[in-house]
Amino acid sequence: MKTPRTHAVLITVSVVVLTSLAAYAADETAPAPGPFENIHVIDFDGDIEAMMSAFVRRRVEQAEESGADCVVLRFDSPGGTVVHSKEIGDFLLERPDSLHVVAWVPKKAISGAAWIALACDEIVMAPRATMGDAQPIMGGLEGPPKPVGEKMESPLRAWFTTYARKNGYPVLLAQAMVSARMEVIRVRPREGGESFFIEGDEYRQADDDAELVPGLRKSDLIQVGTSVVGKEELLTMTAEEALNYGFIKRRHEDGLFPDEETLLAALKAPGATVTELEMTLSEKASKVLLTISGILSAIVAMAILVFMWQGPGIMTIVGGVALVLVIMINLTAGQLHGFPIFLLLLGVGLLAVEIFLFPGFGIPGIAGIVSMATGFLFMATGSTLGKTDTLTSDAMIDFMLQFTFTAIAVFAVFLSMSRFLPKVGPARRMVLQTGGTPGGTVVVDEKTPPPMVGATGVSVSPLRPAGSAEFAGVFTDVVSDGSFIAAGATVEVIAVEGDRVTVRATGPTGEGSA
Repeated sequence: MKTPRTHAVLITVSVVVLTSLAAYAADETAPAPGPFENIHVIDFDGDIEAMMSAFVRRRVEQAEESGADCVVLRFDSPGGTVVHSKEIGDFLLERPDSLHVVAWVPKKAISGAAWIALACDEIVMAPRATMGDAQPIMGGLEGPPKPVGEKMESPLRAWFTTYARKNGYPVLLAQAMVSARMEVIRVRPREGGESFFIEGDEYRQADDDAELVPGLRKSDLIQVGTSVVGKEELLTMTAEEALNYGFIKRRHEDGLFPDEETLLAALKAPGATVTELEMTLSEKASKVLLTISGILSAIVAMAILVFMWQGPGIMTIVGGVALVLVIMINLTAGQLHGFPIFLLLLGVGLLAVEIFLFPGFGIPGIAGIVSMATGFLFMATGSTLGKTDTLTSDAMIDFMLQFTFTAIAVFAVFLSMSRFLPKVGPARRMVLQTGGTPGGTVVVDEKTPPPMVGATGVSVSPLRPAGSAEFAGVFTDVVSDGSFIAAGATVEVIAVEGDRVTVRATGPTGEGSA
């Protein structure tokens, strides 16, 4: 006869075994939570990047502040960056137990979106939806994107494991979304009962007495069907498969919820409120503009250079608009940091030193351009001191290509405008100039030959180094010898090469000189 102590031991062992089996089991019989009084539905549509991360976190916090007890994330996403996927996933894992988060997948949750879905308290999929395939890949200049390999897959599998274990999803199948190096099979006791997922190699190589599942030896188990996931395959599930594998725990009459209306009806308590939360117009605009940050940054950089060398003009206006857009998208995406702004200001200061104190193009000018480009790169990727995980090679290549080609294009356009627009009728009004005739427009005589070497005149606009000067009543386009010359300074022609007239200051430099 068993003593009370023996009964207690057996009960304890049984509880431990049953708890361990739950980690392997494919089915979950616990009732679905709910109903809920205050439900917020948040769109999760498109690529996962900085703007999407900021939007989701902002809206979930908004739902919490309004007293919501349930948030439904409506997924239709092909995935995105590892950094921002983990940022959203970790944020969702940290939500209080009082807020129930549902991943509703009417269409697809692929790659990073599948990862984030695992961070939700439950997953519900429409009949034609798909989910999975989260292997990390890296793009390049040559050929299609390629897997990054075990170095990146290893920590990603660990993160998937943490998410799956936290919310009771099959751990091995979650890992199989990341790595194509593992085979997962399904087994069950010979005498019937619930099934479990284990690795195929582990099952085949184990001795008959090996305990592959807590409380069950290999000889007690049989494989069910073919491999759930074969080697060199990544798990991508249909809704039926997700239900069968245990990812979907909330059941409708036919197993799957056919649409969102039916799902919300199952979640709502009598008299419950449902609030839709979508991206605002500014968030949508910022999401688009964030993809061309390199172009906007180059326009701002070129506008600053042109302003320093030529003074204010149409390029100043264009650059100002681009700068406002850069600041707006970084504020909206929650990635405006102090260090990139410092680099921008440092770059402007170095360029000013180059232009006004040490004419030519030397170390300060080169350092200024590098500092500005780095500042814009940090802003575009959301990086700063101590936070460079978003500064990936793909992001750097994309930014530098945009920045370089845009800078070259803007420089070419500006040269053309500087040469032709002031001489073309109504277009003359598009360029801001100073001095000269009443009304402030400099008149350049195109018929009179350029002044001879040694001729003297007066600068009628600041030379930074280009501008205009008057020689014997004739206004001529000139460039300085590299130094800054203010308007009203006496200048002397030191070289004439075709249409290029180079001058230097020989007398008073005029008001506002440097």
